[in-house]
Amino acid sequence: MAQLTIRFANSARAEINDILAFIALDNPVAAAKFAAKIQKALGRLLEFPNSGRLIPEEPKSRVRELVVPTSIRVFFRVDGDVIRVLHIMRAEQAFPPKGW
Repeated sequence: MAQLTIRFANSARAEINDILAFIALDNPVAAAKFAAKIQKALGRLLEFPNSGRLIPEEPKSRVRELVVPTSIRVFFRVDGDVIRVLHIMRAEQAFPPKGW
């Protein structure tokens, strides 16, 4: 199997930056710890790219989700040797995310 890589859609990168900036307003240390938690979860996808469940809102889709504790949903799709992170949102936000 080829070496897997993770690629972020521009919207996903902006979404995670917004979430981290919001957390950092109150607690920059918590934001850094949360960023590390997300990075660790995404790193596991490199070993187990089909982990995470198919999203219940779109059961016929190839899009999967990884839930990062404290309630962040990471939507991704595996395309060959690329894991495409499509969107990142807080679990309580309405689905579908903007730009879906």
